[in-house]
Amino acid sequence: MRRYPLGTVIAAGALVWRIRDGELQVLAVHRPRYNDWSWPKGKLDKGETLPACAIREVAEETGKQVVLGQPLPTLRYPVGGKTKVVKYWAAHVASTSAGPVKARPKVKDASKHEIDKTRWLTVEEARKKITFRDDLRPLEVLVEAYENERLDTRAFVLVRHARAKRRKAWSGEDIDRPITAAGERRAEQLVPLFAAFGARRVSSSPARRCMATVEPYAEAAGIDIKTYKPLTEPGHAAKPLDTAKTFVKLLDKPAGQLVCAHRPTLPTIVEMIRAATRPYTRGALPRKNPYLPAGGVLIAHVLDTESGPRVTAIETHLLQVHP
Repeated sequence: MRRYPLGTVIAAGALVWRIRDGELQVLAVHRPRYNDWSWPKGKLDKGETLPACAIREVAEETGKQVVLGQPLPTLRYPVGGKTKVVKYWAAHVASTSAGPVKARPKVKDASKHEIDKTRWLTVEEARKKITFRDDLRPLEVLVEAYENERLDTRAFVLVRHARAKRRKAWSGEDIDRPITAAGERRAEQLVPLFAAFGARRVSSSPARRCMATVEPYAEAAGIDIKTYKPLTEPGHAAKPLDTAKTFVKLLDKPAGQLVCAHRPTLPTIVEMIRAATRPYTRGALPRKNPYLPAGGVLIAHVLDTESGPRVTAIETHLLQVHP
């Protein structure tokens, strides 16, 4: 998460969408305190990531568990002498039996004083019903994606393993080198972030530091981890083409995917993602090595087409969270 000036109010939410009778609908909420209609959203809790906040707020205000899709425009506006920043995503309702939902913490429903009504609206209804005009900006981007058949995407989540014990301080085999205490904390912190994007498959280098990064999520979601030797550092050094082929196969799988890899493999992996981007892709890939810090996350929102997977949006989530 980027750093904002001291005193900035940071929040997150989502435009939850569905198709009914061939028409796009979005879920709006009514706040009796302000007597307005808006999108479900709310302020970050201490130590929370933006995606986890969006998932929690939607669940509290609407009672629905959702999976985040591609990012939508971030809104900024003054509130009580401060600046409020609200990050939005597109989202759809998740299956209650899905593994990612199991990995999420329980939430309490918003009180009737906060939210007293929820309503599915057509796009035209939303344009009239939503109180603040700025709130229509993310709606118009959502509509544009829908009209161009780019809204129904899946997330491909790439994570660089969390901070590991230094090579010089480890006397065993490198593949067994563990993550540090700080790395363990980061691995736990990543659980709700991975769940927010609906990761239903988990793949990894068999190295201990990679496995330890995704094990907390896999255990919470009830998902087995599949390992691939071409994703290891030695495997990539010996046969980078095999690493590229393995990654392309993973990118092509039709469900939400989580993959953990090493720093030396990232240039090859990033190039494979770059090959799937198009001029309409929103966001940008990291440009400089090491591409991601230890425990950093890159999310490619993938559209499945007859000619193969296409990346419609890219976002990154690094170590910073709301203090």
